[in-house]
Amino acid sequence: MTDDNSKPNQHIIFLDDDEALRTRFGLLLNSEGYSVSHATTGQQAISLNRSRPADLVITELTVGEQDGFQTIMELRRQPKPPKFIATARIGWMPPDICLRMAEHLGAHRVLAKPYKPEHLIEAIRSALK
Repeated sequence: MTDDNSKPNQHIIFLDDDEALRTRFGLLLNSEGYSVSHATTGQQAISLNRSRPADLVITELTVGEQDGFQTIMELRRQPKPPKFIATARIGWMPPDICLRMAEHLGAHRVLAKPYKPEHLIEAIRSALK
């Protein structure tokens, strides 16, 4: 059963301050069989993870008062930390530096915005296998 790449009941927290993006990709992930919770801040994602631990957190690296790097560090301290996919706007930081920083903190993959739905699904399947 652990080799099924899109098990129902796998919980994903999608952290991004772009409501349209969260909605669009949330619907896509639901259609792929994932349970999705939405967060607009790092603190909200941490709170959601405490009430219902996630298998995966997709986090924008620049959101609100607590950036994605801080959110990843906080969630990694949990007894059963989730896996991570980080997203970043092109031009926010040089891509290679952003990638190295996020990977150093434990992100499975970094996707540059805008990313295609199929790239997100591929990254999720890879992270959760």
